[in-house]
Amino acid sequence: MKSLFVLVFITCALNSFGQLTNEEIMLRKTGGFENDTSYVYAIPYKEGQRFLFIQGANSKMSHTNELSFDFKMKVGSEIRAARAGVITVTRQDSDKGGLKSEYMNDGNHIIIRHEDGSSAYYWHLKQNGVVVNVGDTVKQGQTIGYSGNTGYSAFPHLHFQVVDRNGKQVLPRFQTKKGIRYLRPGRWYKSM
Repeated sequence: MKSLFVLVFITCALNSFGQLTNEEIMLRKTGGFENDTSYVYAIPYKEGQRFLFIQGANSKMSHTNELSFDFKMKVGSEIRAARAGVITVTRQDSDKGGLKSEYMNDGNHIIIRHEDGSSAYYWHLKQNGVVVNVGDTVKQGQTIGYSGNTGYSAFPHLHFQVVDRNGKQVLPRFQTKKGIRYLRPGRWYKSM
């Protein structure tokens, strides 16, 4: 039954192309944003690993009005810093997770502040799955923790989000084997 639920959840997420408008997608695909000077992030998991990007920005499933990303991965998958910075927040004591509203505040997570004042959020980590401490300086690609299924979560995955220095959500670009890209749900991405 749980497998059926996960399949339905993924199918709905992939078919809810509320992530970006068709016009925005075409602009990105055709170089319409050629003057984009935003930071290019590394895909936030171990080099050489490949995971399914299941839900993107503004998805109707659970990312309405959120520029956030979900990568489906097994519990214990290595999470790496997508960008260098300083660890400002960690939590790893929770063993609770599921689709009940009571779990909203139970997600284990890491927040990294970057040099420009922006921050990246890494959510749903496993209990005792954080390997960094508040105040640590981390390099891009450094192991920071391990994926899990804590907090408001239907299945094990990494929820990744970036906000600028003012708390405004940012749609990040990533380095992929095909070059710099805005990620698209329903595709597998390999970390480089």
